[in-house]
Amino acid sequence: MFTGLLLKESLKDESILEIIQITKTETWDVDNAADFQPKTWTAIYFEGDESQVAVITEKLSQALKPCWYANVSTENDEYVVFPNKVFTYTKGDKQKITEAVKYGQSLGIPNHQLDWFE
Repeated sequence: MFTGLLLKESLKDESILEIIQITKTETWDVDNAADFQPKTWTAIYFEGDESQVAVITEKLSQALKPCWYANVSTENDEYVVFPNKVFTYTKGDKQKITEAVKYGQSLGIPNHQLDWFE
């Protein structure tokens, strides 16, 4: 099984919402949004069968706006999904985490937002 979190405001193509199994949504008022981001975010939690994680993360990478990311986890692996790129690593792999953070920084994602949880 995999679980994930994405922000509705990060999507340029909301059709991804039709192929994921949404488990919960929340609305967050954000104090530290970047200038290009809205001040209210809709958090969408989702899950699915682990055999579909590669397909879902690839489609999600195609659906994201620039300067955003989403994260997906399985029991052992973490997927950090950026527009047109997916970082996959075994949880706890500090080198791969650093690579994903640096990539996110190169896209202009604020440092304080590159804080996915394993």
